[in-house]
Amino acid sequence: MKVTSGIKKLDKLLGGGFPLKTKILVSGGPGSGKTLFALKFLMEGIMKKEKCCYVSLNETKEELLRACKGIKSLENAEKYLGKNLAIEYIPLGENITMKKFIDIVASYPKIDRLVIDNVNKLLIFAESEKSYRLHFSELVKHLKSMTCSLLLCETHGERIDTGNGESFECDGVINLSFLELEEKPMRTLTVHKMRYANFDPKVPHEFVIDQKDLKVTGTKII
Repeated sequence: MKVTSGIKKLDKLLGGGFPLKTKILVSGGPGSGKTLFALKFLMEGIMKKEKCCYVSLNETKEELLRACKGIKSLENAEKYLGKNLAIEYIPLGENITMKKFIDIVASYPKIDRLVIDNVNKLLIFAESEKSYRLHFSELVKHLKSMTCSLLLCETHGERIDTGNGESFECDGVINLSFLELEEKPMRTLTVHKMRYANFDPKVPHEFVIDQKDLKVTGTKII
């Protein structure tokens, strides 16, 4: 059984979608499309009557819904709040440590699709890098009961994670980035890792975000 992402070409590249019970790291720089990618993933689950939850450590519920309004395929997300969609904003600070955050996630009722945005905030409030890695591993273990989970990660340069082992702990890694062209930058999507799936690794594909939808085109970037 596969979990469809909501992006048809990506699902085709992965042989039908994400493998069941997997944790996917979605990494990329600012503006590369991570949040919209995650919202599209949840909207796909909503349409399938699945229980979906977006846990944000970065943007408020209002900011996320505003982002949805700009894209036709996402614009109805607000209608499902309190039904099979929950958006939880958890500002990390003195009262929320990594351990407490893990306890919060572990206490959620059965959820099919979960997004955590973004793990960089967990790193900032960890006692040390070693503590962060241990807690991140523990967090990933708690996500095994869910149909599929996306963990968003802001990266810089050629990195596919923060350098603290997130890509090792997760079952899959999808990197969103920009290809600098003379006319204008092109968004690209590259699957670096996906356990339990056959795919062409590290082949960048054009990733398009417009007013209608998100899509991966047939264009391979050489």
